Amino acid sequence: MSTPRPQRTRFAFTDVDHTLLRISTLHHFAEFFFDATGRNPVLEANRARMQRLAESGATRETLNIEYYRLWAGISVAEVETAAGGWHELIRAHQHYRAPVVARLRALAADGVRTVLVSGSFAACLRPIAGEMGGATPAPLLCTELEERDGRYTGEVRRSLIGAAKRTAVETFVAGYPGHDLAGDYGFGDHVSDVAILERVGHPAVVPVDPALEHLARRRGWEVLTDPAA
Repeated sequence: MSTPRPQRTRFAFTDVDHTLLRISTLHHFAEFFFDATGRNPVLEANRARMQRLAESGATRETLNIEYYRLWAGISVAEVETAAGGWHELIRAHQHYRAPVVARLRALAADGVRTVLVSGSFAACLRPIAGEMGGATPAPLLCTELEERDGRYTGEVRRSLIGAAKRTAVETFVAGYPGHDLAGDYGFGDHVSDVAILERVGHPAVVPVDPALEHLARRRGWEVLTDPAA
């Protein structure tokens, strides 16, 4: 009698901003934090600076790196504590995309593990990872910030935008010898997510970006429409 082969782990790699959530965690959390802590002038100055950069034609990668200068000098522990209250707020206001959550829950019931892949940072993603991970928080592949003496320096150790997401996913699965991405799932909302969607066997798209939606329909990828959006 032959021994059955053990099932390999499968993953569902999901973008977060505008895919798993209807909001941008970077901007929504910043507004929550800086308002709650009385630092609104800092946020407004950064918003004006980012607008000038965007108007000058800065790339998404550059904007992601420059955004994090906003957090320079702020206590990591203070940010992580605030993230818990912020997450309760986004849950109460139903900012999760129900169709994506339902799809990920169904996959989890079939043994597929959710992995968050985001240009956002760990402090505000950890509560979301806990929400989506079941008994164990979902793994996080995200932008990594430099810390010194318990505070953010404003510098980025690794920005996770565009092709960098694909590299992060490939590095992650390298820890599972023999893993085949053809058995995995991917979820995204923007053309910058194509780098991952093309690598997995089961890509799915939230139709936010017309260019990505057109590509998805042309290639026969799953499209998850959010009726409440």
